[in-house]
Amino acid sequence: MNKIKLSAQTIRLLIIKFTGGFGSGMLSFATGLYILHRTGSALGMGVSLITGPIISLLLTPFVGFVVDTFNHRKVMIAAQITTSLGLLLFGFTFQLWPAQYFAELIGLIVILQITDNFLSTTLTASLVQLFDSDELQKVNSLNQSVSSLASFLAPIIGALVYTLISIDNFAFIEIGFELIALFTIMFLRFKNAIQEQKHQSTDASSTETVWQNFRAGFQYLRNQRLMRILIISSAAINFFFSAVNVGEPYFLVKTLKLSSTQYGITDSSLAVGMFLGGILLSLRKLKHHPVLISYLNIGFLSLVFIAVGIPEILNLSADINTIYFIALNTLNGIILVFINTPLGMYMQQLIPQHMQGRIFSLTSTISMLLMPLGTIVFGFLFDHLSALPIFAITGILLIIFTTSVVLTLSRQKLLNQPKNSSQPQLPQGISD
Repeated sequence: MNKIKLSAQTIRLLIIKFTGGFGSGMLSFATGLYILHRTGSALGMGVSLITGPIISLLLTPFVGFVVDTFNHRKVMIAAQITTSLGLLLFGFTFQLWPAQYFAELIGLIVILQITDNFLSTTLTASLVQLFDSDELQKVNSLNQSVSSLASFLAPIIGALVYTLISIDNFAFIEIGFELIALFTIMFLRFKNAIQEQKHQSTDASSTETVWQNFRAGFQYLRNQRLMRILIISSAAINFFFSAVNVGEPYFLVKTLKLSSTQYGITDSSLAVGMFLGGILLSLRKLKHHPVLISYLNIGFLSLVFIAVGIPEILNLSADINTIYFIALNTLNGIILVFINTPLGMYMQQLIPQHMQGRIFSLTSTISMLLMPLGTIVFGFLFDHLSALPIFAITGILLIIFTTSVVLTLSRQKLLNQPKNSSQPQLPQGISD
């Protein structure tokens, strides 16, 4: 195994990921818990969860166009400033009209989703301008680990602070973290050669419309058969994953009667697993095709789904259930890293740099396309049925679906093709 040596550039990126992730994680945890406690319904919480994916779908053409057309640093700075102003607006509005909390929280979610779409897509597309190709796996893995560390700390601290301050003060605290990230973005060092290439591309396509930009990205995906299958299948997988996103918080808080602190600890254990998985992956070299690694771990994730509902029939104490879900969510986090990171690295190497903004925006949106439907369906099911059969059937269906996708890829021999066989070779020294 190799030792981890961090450059100043990597440290800057990790600071951005940690401060942004920690602050927004605390706010997101508090928001979800607040809505769940005020409405008492999994479906009510589900409405807040589907708002983000719907906004992402509507923004897709515009995000790709902006990221592929404008200066990345300026886009990220504008996103951070808008985020801070949105949080400030929510905080004062909530203080004036607390009874309208649901509409105000939905409005905040809309603003944060818009700015996060621009920021996250731009940052992902900017990695080719920030790091050399031999840093690709390490940067992605450490990026995942630091994001997970922020996610680990956010629910714990969020649960402790939740009982002490109101939801509007969470927004004011988040502003401080966003400003730290904004300050760090200003010190990122982009490669001059890549920036010049980007400006030349911008000049050449200055008359390109948003729709033309979007259509070019969509056409690229149509010509990439392997990527097309992966994106469509990921949309279906996210539909199944909605069972955990909606069902586990409702199951732990309403059915198993875990306290806010206990739920916060179990929720943060997912981030612990992702932190450990990111460190482990940063020290290893992938020996098999990234797609196979990802889909093998999706199979393992299916078994975790089934295990989530088991405590419903065991009649265990809240403390034992807390320990059980700490272990289960830690394993879940490790598996998620080995699903997401190999696929992300594969796409970063496959997609041409000048199209990464629109492609990453498109793939992210298509992947989440069925999540709103899944959120509504599983929100309704958990309001009317017991948890165990829902989790068990979902896990079994996910195993069947994943196996069929792998068999399809194998029969069509798509995994035997070189990554860049359908496009020009990317320049050396470019990574994401």
